[in-house]
Amino acid sequence: MYFDWITWSIWSLGFIILVMWIVIPLKEFFKLKKDRDEDS
Repeated sequence: MYFDWITWSIWSLGFIILVMWIVIPLKEFFKLKKDRDEDS
């Protein structure tokens, strides 16, 4: 039980980091794309 909790904690932390690692660059990309579209 205790080991299971540790495993899930590590896995959840890794998953959160992975999601942020994908989401943040995507948001930046769309922001830059919007700015470029407004300029042209």
